[in-house]
Amino acid sequence: MTLVAALGLLAMLGCSQKNGDGTVLILELENSENVHQYWVFNPYNRTIEKCNETAEQAIAQILASNAVPKDSKVKSWRCSFTPPESGG
Repeated sequence: MTLVAALGLLAMLGCSQKNGDGTVLILELENSENVHQYWVFNPYNRTIEKCNETAEQAIAQILASNAVPKDSKVKSWRCSFTPPESGG
């Protein structure tokens, strides 16, 4: 029983990284210029929870800026501690 509890605790600790040096908001896009992904690093959002809480406002700002094509539509988004891999 103790072994099961210890393994459960280790699994929880391994999966619950709460703080990083910042978070990355990753957008999957659809637009006429074939820009399929855009991501931005935010050093002030140090938890995934905070990134998720501020994502709607950040997405609106990104779409209103010149950072992505004007006809961009967000297909999906996610928060991460690491940027997506380039290439492929």
